[in-house]
Amino acid sequence: MTTDTRPPADTRIMRIVHSALRRDIARAAQVLLTPPPPARTQRVALADHLVWMMHFLHLHHSGEDRGLWPLVRELNPAAGALLDVMDADHARIGPEMERVAAAAAEYRAHPAAREDLSRFLTALEQVLLPHLQREEDEMMPVVARTLTRRQWDDVEQQVFIASKTKRELGIEAHWIVDGVDREDYDVTVRKVDPATRFMLIHAFKRPYRRACAARWGADLDVSPRLHEPPRTDGSAELWIDVPARQLYDAVADVTRISERSPECRSCAWLPGRPPGTVGARFRGHNRAHHMRWSRVCEVTAADPGRTFAFHTVSDRRNPLYHDSTTWSYTFRADGDGTQVTHSYRIDVLPYRPLLSLYSRLQPQHRDMRPQMRQNLEALRRQAHAGAPSGPPLPRTA
Repeated sequence: MTTDTRPPADTRIMRIVHSALRRDIARAAQVLLTPPPPARTQRVALADHLVWMMHFLHLHHSGEDRGLWPLVRELNPAAGALLDVMDADHARIGPEMERVAAAAAEYRAHPAAREDLSRFLTALEQVLLPHLQREEDEMMPVVARTLTRRQWDDVEQQVFIASKTKRELGIEAHWIVDGVDREDYDVTVRKVDPATRFMLIHAFKRPYRRACAARWGADLDVSPRLHEPPRTDGSAELWIDVPARQLYDAVADVTRISERSPECRSCAWLPGRPPGTVGARFRGHNRAHHMRWSRVCEVTAADPGRTFAFHTVSDRRNPLYHDSTTWSYTFRADGDGTQVTHSYRIDVLPYRPLLSLYSRLQPQHRDMRPQMRQNLEALRRQAHAGAPSGPPLPRTA
C-alpha cells in the first residue's frame, strides 16, 4: 500500500456512474410495468438503451478487471480477499447482463417479449445492486487508501476514456450527469480537458434529450441541477493520532502546503514580519489542469497547537484578484490524538462576471470541502510518515 504524501485517489466518479445505472434500471422497470405497454417508438428506444447500458456495464467491469483490480492487488496484497469478492460478483453479473441484452433485442422486434425483459431486468437488479453498494462501501475506500490521485487518473484515462470516441464520450457524459447535483456534475466534467468538455457538453446535449424523451417520455427533466449558488464557507474534520503541536507545526510551515494541496505547487514567505506570525505574508503558486495563478496570502491567526489561519489578500487594483478567502485550521486534543478542523470562508466574492467564468473553468471551487478533506488525509499521512518539521521557517522567498 502506498505511504507517500501525494493526494489519494478521488473515487467519487464510481458512485456517480453507479447512480446512473441504478437510475435508468429503475426507469426502465417502471416503463415496462406501467400500463399501457409502450408504443413502438418508445419500445424501440427503450430496448436500444438497455442494450447500450449492458454494453457500457460490460466495458466498465472489464476495465476494472483488466486495469484497476490488478493494480490494487499489486500495491495492496491485503486487499486480495475483497478483490476476489469483486471478481466473483462480476462472474455472477455477467450472465444476467447477457440475458437482459438478448431480451432487449428481442423486445425491440416483438412487443410480446416485454414480460421476459422485465423478469430478466429484475434478476439483474438482484445481483448488480448489492455489488454496486459493496464496491462503494468497501472497495472504493481501499482503492483510495492504495492509489494516489495520479495513479487513479492514469487508470481512468487509459482504461475508461482513451479507447472511446468523442461520440461515445458525449453520450456517456450526458447520461452520467442526468439529474445530478453541482458537485457530481463538476466531478464528472473535469475528467476531460476544457476544450473537449465544451464540445461534449454542447454538441450532445440535444441528441441526449431527444433520446430520453423517446424512451422515458417528454415530461421527464433530465437536466443536471446546476443552479445552486456556490458555497461561501465550509469545513472538514479528521481525527489524527498525532499531538496537536506536531500537526500545527506542519500546517504553519506554508512552504510544505504543496505536499497536501491538490492545486498549490509551491509557497514562499515574503519579506516583512517573521514567517509563521500574524501579519506575515507569503505567495502561493497554483495550478489546476491548464490554468496557473499565484496569490499573496497573509497569516491572520497563529496560536501554536490551537489555531492557524491565513487569507488571500484582496487586490482592489486588479479585478482578477479582488476576491479574498480565509483558510483556517483548528486543533483540539481528543484522547490520544487531535481533532483537526479545516475551514474556509469567502470574505469577498469575485466580481460577478468573473464568478461565472471561474465556475466554468474551475468547477471544483464551487465547494472546496472535498479538497479540504483530501488535504487533511494528506496531513495525516505526512504526520505518520514521520517527516521532520525541517529547519526554521525561512524569512523571505
